[in-house]
Amino acid sequence: MERVHENQVIIVTGGAQGIGLQISLHLEKLGARVIIADINIEAAKQAVEKLSNRNGMAVFCDVTSEEATIKMAENVMNAYGRIDALINNAGCFPVKLFSDMTLQEWKNVIDIDLTGTFLATKAVYKYMEKQKKGKIVNMASISGRVGGWGFAHYSAAKAGVIGFTKALAREAGPLGIQVNAVAPGIIDTDTTKKVFPSYSLKEYTKNVPLGRLGCEEDLQGVISFLCSPGSNYMTGQVLTVDGGYTMI
Repeated sequence: MERVHENQVIIVTGGAQGIGLQISLHLEKLGARVIIADINIEAAKQAVEKLSNRNGMAVFCDVTSEEATIKMAENVMNAYGRIDALINNAGCFPVKLFSDMTLQEWKNVIDIDLTGTFLATKAVYKYMEKQKKGKIVNMASISGRVGGWGFAHYSAAKAGVIGFTKALAREAGPLGIQVNAVAPGIIDTDTTKKVFPSYSLKEYTKNVPLGRLGCEEDLQGVISFLCSPGSNYMTGQVLTVDGGYTMI
């Protein structure tokens, strides 16, 4: 296996479990020094123990807190002296009909999925600017492109992530910083099974040309590519990983 991320310092927010953990494990196998940044610091420490070479560190990070994201970036810089890539993976996706949605429920999703992406990016951006290089990968969603039933808050947040990605890419490009996003379809995780009834997942799958839900491994290669030198001439792009569901 080619170690395309040899000695890269890569932060993964929400990296202690689920998709974030699988991404962290994959990048570390390819040579990265992975920083698992999570609001659950104990889970983050346990995740570091799962790294094949334990080549990384756990850092507390509440992406809704400016103070916490700044401290997270400072801790990484103190430990490694640079930040090569940031993967904004932390997020939530509760299902709630708009007619029943409270303002607080709306704010919670926007704060984590959209503002959290802004704050984590803001915290590392000044260091990447000084380095004159860096890669930022934002986790969007097909819901941000086509909308999702019961997902008014989540779709709005992820559409915001897509717009943020494109706008920041224009500003960051001349500084040597690349900003891209990945828009997954429904990924088969424990959280997904809790959020969606099994019958709705079966109906969704009927409209997926590849005939199945995505799995965590389906995202690893795309995210690795966006953090690697192979994507050095890409910015402002949103790569869709959904089995063809939103094919145009």
